[in-house]
Amino acid sequence: MKTLSALLTNPKTFELAEVELDPLKKNEVLIDVLACGICSTELAAYDGSIIGTPGVSFRYKSFPAYLGHEVVGYVLEKGSEVERFDIGDCVTGLTYSGCGFSKHFIEKEDALVKVPDHNKNKQKLYIGEPLMATTNILNQINITFGDTAVVVGDGFMSLLLISALSKYPLEHLIVVGHHDARLKLASKYGATTTINSKIENAWKSIMEITSEQGADISIDYGGNSESLKLAASIAKPKQRSKLILASSYSNEMPFSIGNYLQNRAPILIPAYPNQSPNKMKDLTRGLWGLASGLFPMEELMTHEYKLEEITNAFEDCITRKNGYIKGIILPHD
Repeated sequence: MKTLSALLTNPKTFELAEVELDPLKKNEVLIDVLACGICSTELAAYDGSIIGTPGVSFRYKSFPAYLGHEVVGYVLEKGSEVERFDIGDCVTGLTYSGCGFSKHFIEKEDALVKVPDHNKNKQKLYIGEPLMATTNILNQINITFGDTAVVVGDGFMSLLLISALSKYPLEHLIVVGHHDARLKLASKYGATTTINSKIENAWKSIMEITSEQGADISIDYGGNSESLKLAASIAKPKQRSKLILASSYSNEMPFSIGNYLQNRAPILIPAYPNQSPNKMKDLTRGLWGLASGLFPMEELMTHEYKLEEITNAFEDCITRKNGYIKGIILPHD
């Protein structure tokens, strides 16, 4: 069958095209896409800077590139060996197999789980991949009673993580960012201290708050050399503190953290989804967290777009104007 997809045909250029989908394999399902999230990790694909780079996903090897990996939708058809889903089930998961910015999407059964919410007005919130990524971080950092955690960054993924971290017995949960409205949300979600790095020295403030000790858990969600430098420099030295690399970094990062690694000796935890020991378990528990009210997805999902508005959607993701935190594409609107 054919479907309508938004394909990236040149840097910052999407074109709507009819795409012929491959025949459904016996272990696959055809999804009628309800929504697909816009992920900031794909901005480097959108501007063309990683298209064709050695080692990138097959989806970015050349133009046209297939963006969109945060799909939620309804099972329209299923392969002969698919047993866990019925026609009409709402599913989401690790939808990396093609272009998520489409009206229809094919994915393997074992990459998907059923959405645990029957309220059709809420199901578009269940974009599984970022929930899985957040749960993966929480499971890998192994929090100890009384730890101090610092989150560098105040974006969508940071705020998801903060809302869950606040439920742990931390002495301090410090958030560094530079958007006052988002820092206000971080406080609402449980941060004990927020620091606007544009108007105060974040390193100095963290040292004062922690009595010059630093953080047991330091999480970089800023994704640039300065945020990584800050996260590394406030990791508690020589006590096997944890430095979590949770963001997406360019290949041209000028900052080297060699000295911080050698001298301060933190445990490095790269926390991308594919580094999860059990991705599907993390995915299922992430959806449970949303259904249980742990993740404030409804408040963080601030912008919705039609498929033909996808270029505006990516530009809003870059500029983050008008209160933008997280956007989704609704292909059938």
